Amino acid sequence: MHCYCGSDLPFSACCQPYLSNQQQPENCEQLMRSRYSAFCLQHLTYLHQTCSHELQAEQAPEQMREFVAQVHFTRLQILPLPAMASIEDEGHVHFQVWYLQGNQLHSFRELSRFSRQQGRWLYQSGTLAELPAQKVGRNDPCPCGSGRKFKSCQPHLLSAQAAA
Repeated sequence: MHCYCGSDLPFSACCQPYLSNQQQPENCEQLMRSRYSAFCLQHLTYLHQTCSHELQAEQAPEQMREFVAQVHFTRLQILPLPAMASIEDEGHVHFQVWYLQGNQLHSFRELSRFSRQQGRWLYQSGTLAELPAQKVGRNDPCPCGSGRKFKSCQPHLLSAQAAA
């Protein structure tokens, strides 16, 4: 099974070791990809644990529960980083995510900021740009990549699991 993050690696060799706390991400892109996989799997504890200590104090995992229960993540794409100053123990990842909510395909871009605290990469913040949602017609191909019509694609394939 390919990893949810779209890396083309098996899940067991990509994000699973991070989600199961067997390994720590070595860089901010690995952390971001593993957080995307955690969103796909509704692994709220991991999402909470990989936020900065300030964010952990501000938000509880339950705050995300309603959102992740209503959406179906279909794709992650890493985008080129804009030019920015390099700071030790800080990193950025620019990405775009697509997800289904009802019969709407939503997408957003985020420039995320990460920091290394006590040897661990943690999510700090992100600048989000929501893109206009697109209605998916009943007879349109499902955006999940299953090859089926949207009306007959229930449940949708998980992110990065499109039929070969």
